[in-house]
Amino acid sequence: MNIMSALTGASIEASSSIMPTQAEVYECPWKYRGYRDFTSYMAADPDFFAVRRFGRLHTRALLTLQDQIVELEKKLDAMDERFSLKTTKLSGFHNPVVIDMALFEKRSNSSVCTSGEREPPETRDINNGTIRDDIPERAELISQVTGKLKEYDRLLLDHCSLMNMVVAPTRNIKNIESWMLSNKGAIMEEETDFINHRDDLVSGRARKLILRVFFEDQIILRTKTLLGLFKKTPPPSMSLYDHQEVYQFSDKAIDELGSLMILAIALLMLIAPLWILQALEDKYAKLAVITAFIVICLFFLTLATMGKPFETIAATAGYSAVLVVFLQLGG
Repeated sequence: MNIMSALTGASIEASSSIMPTQAEVYECPWKYRGYRDFTSYMAADPDFFAVRRFGRLHTRALLTLQDQIVELEKKLDAMDERFSLKTTKLSGFHNPVVIDMALFEKRSNSSVCTSGEREPPETRDINNGTIRDDIPERAELISQVTGKLKEYDRLLLDHCSLMNMVVAPTRNIKNIESWMLSNKGAIMEEETDFINHRDDLVSGRARKLILRVFFEDQIILRTKTLLGLFKKTPPPSMSLYDHQEVYQFSDKAIDELGSLMILAIALLMLIAPLWILQALEDKYAKLAVITAFIVICLFFLTLATMGKPFETIAATAGYSAVLVVFLQLGG
C-alpha cells in the first residue's frame, strides 16, 4: 500500500514538473500555445473564423490560365485549317506523317533534291471527321487543351464560390485580433498579417439578420458579465487557457427564441388591427391605423427576414390586402 502511494505521488510530482507554469506560458507563448491553441480557438465557433480568399491572386491565376488556353486554341484552329487544305496529305499508316504536297513538289523540282526525294510518296487525304483515328499531333494538342480546361474550370468555380461568400463580419475580425493581442507572440507577427486584409477576409458563414446582430451585440455581449445570456460551455478541443477568456453563446437557443418572437409579433400584427379598426368609427383614423401597420410590417420584414426586396414588398402587399378586408368588415 505504501509502495503504491509512493508511486502515485511520484507520478503526480513528475507530471506537474513537466507542465509549464503560467509565467512560463506568458514568457514563451510560441512554445506552449502557438498554432495548436490558435487553430482550436478559430475552429470553436463560426464567429471566431476568418481567412483570406486571395481574390487578386485567384484572378491573376485565372488570367494566366486563360491566356495559355487561348494560345492552345489558336494552335488548334491553325492546325484544323492546315489539315483542311487540298495540298495537305497524310503518308504512312503505323506512324503517319503530315505532308504539304505543294512544298514537296517545290522541293522535288529543285536541283538540290536527290532522285529518291523527287518520287512522290503514297499519300491520302486527312480524315477530319474522326476522333478515334485522329492524327497524333492533333490528339496530343487536344489532350493539352483538356488538361488546361480542367485546371481552369476548377479554379474558376472555386473562385466564383469564394466571391459569393460574404466578407467576414467585423465581430469575427475583432475576435481574432483580441486573441492575438491577449496571446502576443504565440504566432509570428508576419503570419498574423492576414487579419489586416479586411476586404479579402471571408468567414464562410451566411449573413445574419440585422435584428439578430443587434440582439447579439447590444444585449448578449453587453450583458455577458452580468447576465451571461445563452452562454454555453466551450468545446473540449479549445485550450483551457481560453476557457476563461472566451464567451460563447448558443446559436440554437437564439434561433429558437427568434422563432417564438417572430410568431408572437406576426400574431399581434394580425389580431391587433382587427380590434383597433373595430373600435374606431372615423375612416381617416382607420386609414391611419392601416398605414401605420403597413409601415411596421415593411420594416419588420426588412430587419427580421433575409427576403429579397421584391419578396418583402410582395409580402407587405399581401398584408395590406388583409388589412383592407378588416376595414371592410368593420363597416
